[in-house]
Amino acid sequence: MPDSLVYAAIIRHLTGEETPEEKTDFSKWLSESDTNQQLFNKIKKVWEQQPTDQPRSFWGKFTRKKIQNFILNQAIGNFIGFVIALSVTRMFSHYVTERRNIHNLFGLAGRKKIVVNDTPEWLQWILSAVVGFIVLEFVNHLIQTKQHMLAWNYIKNRLRKQNV
Repeated sequence: MPDSLVYAAIIRHLTGEETPEEKTDFSKWLSESDTNQQLFNKIKKVWEQQPTDQPRSFWGKFTRKKIQNFILNQAIGNFIGFVIALSVTRMFSHYVTERRNIHNLFGLAGRKKIVVNDTPEWLQWILSAVVGFIVLEFVNHLIQTKQHMLAWNYIKNRLRKQNV
């Protein structure tokens, strides 16, 4: 029998939808050689296997561990991106002490620190958003590729060498 007919006959035999003629042809083909029996046994084994590793429903895909890993990875990436974005915004600002003038009674009242922005606020916002997003994606990439473990192991080894 050609291959496509063999596979069709095996499937009909496994489903129990074969005619008596096909049953005799199939048993004749099966008894012809050991390779035919091996092929049938392999296909039968796959046919009878229940897919245990694939979830049966939509909610079966979400396990507690998967949800925890997702939240942890996203939280770490978002937090580091947020902190970097805030630090980028702070790089554009600096503080100066207020000069003596009528507002602070010519130095008798306490002097205040004043924030000086040299760059426009919209440019600060755009740059902090872009840099924060880039850092966020970089951290998420490191977490997904497990490269943060390499950095952690390197740091632990360096600390061990310093303590010895």
